[in-house]
Parts: sequence; structure tokens; C-alpha cells
Amino acid sequence: APATPGPEAVTAAAAALTLLQSRLKGPSWKVTRLSRKARQALRALGGVDPAAHPALAAPFAALMAHVVGPKAEGRLPVRHALGLLSQVDVAAFQRAAEMWKAAPAGSVPPGVAAARTLADPELALRVTALLTERPDLRDGSEDAWTKRWATLKPHVEAHLSGAGHSLSAFVGGVDAGGDAHLSKRLARLGA
Repeated sequence: APATPGPEAVTAAAAALTLLQSRLKGPSWKVTRLSRKARQALRALGGVDPAAHPALAAPFAALMAHVVGPKAEGRLPVRHALGLLSQVDVAAFQRAAEMWKAAPAGSVPPGVAAARTLADPELALRVTALLTERPDLRDGSEDAWTKRWATLKPHVEAHLSGAGHSLSAFVGGVDAGGDAHLSKRLARLGA
């Protein structure tokens, strides 16, 4: 059975999520810094599903809603949301992706629709996170991105071929929505 996080760790994670949400209209560097702190607090919980903890459920869901929420209320960049989602149970990603897909067309983050093609939620989370990662904004390095993709690629190809699809068809089916960064990432996936 998975370890149960202590109440102090859950409270700390809830506070980090709430603080991040309260500062979404602030400078991007501050949102990035607070996103990292929230990600670290979630990591300390050991992969729990936020919905299973009353103290986490509401702040986590509210923060995920800010990915597609009105710009005037402050938006959480999808790359930061995926960083948070990568620290918790994949069920949270499934709920967030459904919420994002149900949002008005103009507010759905480009690349999130790629998750529809991959029926495996864990693969969908990992691929979507790779597509949205921005090394140019200090999210990591291109070398690290290349290594992660090299590790993930055989699993994605096996999953797609098992479903009768190819990687090139998958990449070609993702709408970049005019996002130059996403277009570049898609080209690298298909290379």
C-alpha cells in the first residue's frame, strides 16, 4: 500500500497551492518560483491523488481551472500545471485534461488535445509535459529534453502501433494552434 502523507505535509502542500493561485496575476518569474515550491510540496506527498485529501482537493482543482480560466483572473501556464500534475496520481491529470478540453475553444492550451489520441493517461501526461516544456524559460535544458524523449519514445511508439497508429500520424494530428514553440517541439518528436 502507498504511504500516507502526514497532515503537516498535506497542509504545507495546500498552502503552497493556495499561495500560487493568489499570485497568478503577478510577474511570471514569481509564478514560476511559486510553481516550483508547490511542485516540491506535492512531491513530498508521494504521488497521492489530491482529490483524496479534503485539504488539497479544492485548491488543486481551482488551480487547474486557472489554466483555462479568464485571463483577468490570472492564468496558470500549462507547463506549470503539468509540473504539478507530474507529482501526483495520474487520475488528477485525467480530471484536469477533461476540464481543459471542455473549456471554450480559445482557452484550451495547444497540445492538450494530444492527450485524446493517447488512451494511456500516464503516457499522455508525459508527452504533453514534454510538448509544453520551455528550456528557453529555464524549465530545463535541450539536452535533458532530448534524453527524456529518447527514453519515452519507444513506449509511445509501442502504444501507438498497438492501437494501429504511427508516431508520425500522431505528431501530424496535433494542432499547434499557431504556437511556434509547440510547432518546434512537434517537429522534434517526429524527427
